[in-house]
Amino acid sequence: MEKKIQLSVILTNTPGELSKLCEVLKASSVNILAMSIQNAKDSVKELYNMREKTGRRIALAESYRGILKDSSDYSLIRLLVDKPTEAEKALMKANHLVENEQVLVFRLVNQPGMLGRVAKKLGEANVNIDYIYGSAMEDAKESIFVVHIAESDLGRIESSFKDL
Repeated sequence: MEKKIQLSVILTNTPGELSKLCEVLKASSVNILAMSIQNAKDSVKELYNMREKTGRRIALAESYRGILKDSSDYSLIRLLVDKPTEAEKALMKANHLVENEQVLVFRLVNQPGMLGRVAKKLGEANVNIDYIYGSAMEDAKESIFVVHIAESDLGRIESSFKDL
């Protein structure tokens, strides 16, 4: 497990925007190691559906409709790159909205159950996983997973992963 900096970028949800972002990074010789793209509109829909399924009133339906309309224009891109400082500077210079935060990066043996071991250790430490993204090629020896947890939990879980 390593602590790394992840960049979050808000992009306009239109054709070609990801290509432009990639060109900005390429011009700065920044390599993308992992990426997650989430349409903001889909996230709002998921929250609304969760409200319906659980019977809990998270917010009024009218509020969701308003947010849904506003959010349909944007996507959230989460990036793990080899040079986060250079990437952040280049993206900001290109007028992108950028935030950075620490995440955990796990390079795991690419075999069944490895991600489950990570999740189990976090659960045993009473640490909630906010989100995960990652992948591996089918025949690769190693997989990579980016895990976001609360910043307050980052320091106290390091010893849990010494043997992984």
